[in-house]
Amino acid sequence: MSYFWLSNYILLTIIVIITATTNVGLRTQQGMIYGRQTQSSIEYLGIQYAKAERWKPPIDLASEMFSNGSLQATSFGPCCPQPKTDTYIPEQDEQCLYLNIYKPIVPSDQSSLPVFVWIHGGAHEIGCSSQSIPLIYNGTNMISNSPSGQPVIIITINYRLGVLADMFLKELIEEDPKWPAAGNYMYLDMLSALRWIKKNIRDYGGDPNNVALFGQSAGGLSVTDLGAVKGSTGLYRTALSQSGLSSPGTYTSYYSMNDALNCSNTIVQRLNCTNEDKQKVLSCIRNSSIGDLYKIYGTRYTKPIIDNYFFPLYPPLAIQTGQYNNISLIMGNNDYDLTVCLDYPDMNYTQALALISQSVEQKWIPALVDYYHLKNCSSNRMANSSRCCRIVLSMATDKLFDCDIRRIFNAFYSKYGPQYEQDKLYSYHLNCYPQCPSVPEEGICRHSAELPFVFGTVSDFHSQELFNCTWDNSTRVFSNEIIAHWINIARTGKPLNQWPSYDPSSPKHFYITPDQGFLSETWNRNCSFFDAMELEGVRKTFGNNHYITKETLK
Repeated sequence: MSYFWLSNYILLTIIVIITATTNVGLRTQQGMIYGRQTQSSIEYLGIQYAKAERWKPPIDLASEMFSNGSLQATSFGPCCPQPKTDTYIPEQDEQCLYLNIYKPIVPSDQSSLPVFVWIHGGAHEIGCSSQSIPLIYNGTNMISNSPSGQPVIIITINYRLGVLADMFLKELIEEDPKWPAAGNYMYLDMLSALRWIKKNIRDYGGDPNNVALFGQSAGGLSVTDLGAVKGSTGLYRTALSQSGLSSPGTYTSYYSMNDALNCSNTIVQRLNCTNEDKQKVLSCIRNSSIGDLYKIYGTRYTKPIIDNYFFPLYPPLAIQTGQYNNISLIMGNNDYDLTVCLDYPDMNYTQALALISQSVEQKWIPALVDYYHLKNCSSNRMANSSRCCRIVLSMATDKLFDCDIRRIFNAFYSKYGPQYEQDKLYSYHLNCYPQCPSVPEEGICRHSAELPFVFGTVSDFHSQELFNCTWDNSTRVFSNEIIAHWINIARTGKPLNQWPSYDPSSPKHFYITPDQGFLSETWNRNCSFFDAMELEGVRKTFGNNHYITKETLK
């Protein structure tokens, strides 16, 4: 064992020893389970909710007894296979479909508790419920910093990633007549975890009828997408999406069937698994090493697939056609999810145009330049609002976040009307100044920078070691205020009272900041450019009509 891994193992051991004080037993319908008790919670870790087989739907274990009638749930299960990155990911194995339950310590006569299920981010390519040192998705920390008298059970889960999540082949679609689909295995895993929770969480003191989801980045995309997939109805009632990338409000976040098929066929060819016998194709790819699979898969983005069966319509169209779950939905993003000014601090007008042209067709650019007053922008770093990179950041934030959120919310209002949607839709912007732990973009509320504040944990998505720093009181107060809103969302389906609900006639978002307080702000940007781009893109990608049409595999 290398010094790096040995030192990390020792650190994790220390964390476990410090955190765990007593092992406690609980009798459940699956058998006896033994968790570890901390000062504020009981942790039941490493519960396998399903078995995984390559490119097949998960095999639910919700009704299965624990092996030998009991389970020692005091350590995490393995993470799902993924490429090596600068993020600390513990042991990996293809049998990785595990969840972790963090239950507040409450009186024995306490009524059933709301359940808050975390879906981690990582572009559907990396990440794990037990990642980072210190553990960033620490449900116990969130519980210990929650408002008193408002207990909520926190659950974190693993799900399949990358090449094991989105393989889409004719051979897979035709393999099982009972499941004529392929790809989207990460979403099938999430639904399996939710079915386990629905069946078993009452044993742990949870309310199966009051389940909320929250997730960040790809997890934020996931919790929004799940409202449009087959079999998700009744499994949860609220979704909170943090910086969902790419956005659930835009077609570019998804593969069409033909795009997915082309990508997957390329993998088959590069594995030398091409064969007229479909069973030989499947046997070949399933017997390929995980190393070869990831080497060939490369760095392409793992996207959900609009497949006309399991995930037939992307969220805006699913909402418009009444094929989306009846839920409360909270969506938002960080001020600097997009690091334009960090990447291009001296951007001038010519460079700004070149960058915009990478994601926007030429015919739209003159109107955008005029609306955002880009032509007179400055490369001076002290120019503030007229600085070229700041204008491009504003434009990109509108395109990738705010206008997509409004597109989804407006679809709800268009379909059901204000009487139905009032107090069910909320949006936010979040700013923060991370200084402990030290990160490359210190003081910038970049993508994922809010995670430590949401979980009340001095850590970072990419952290690989314990930190020699602590939060000051104001930082802890800021984190606790965020947690208070998130916990209220889990309990009631909406934030605390000062956060305004969405109204298309006067749209507002809630601005969450450590130095200006938490306040309501009017959002009056023009989304018509981006809505027109979206409509055109949907037609080109999914069909000639505004609604997605049946697609023929080529």
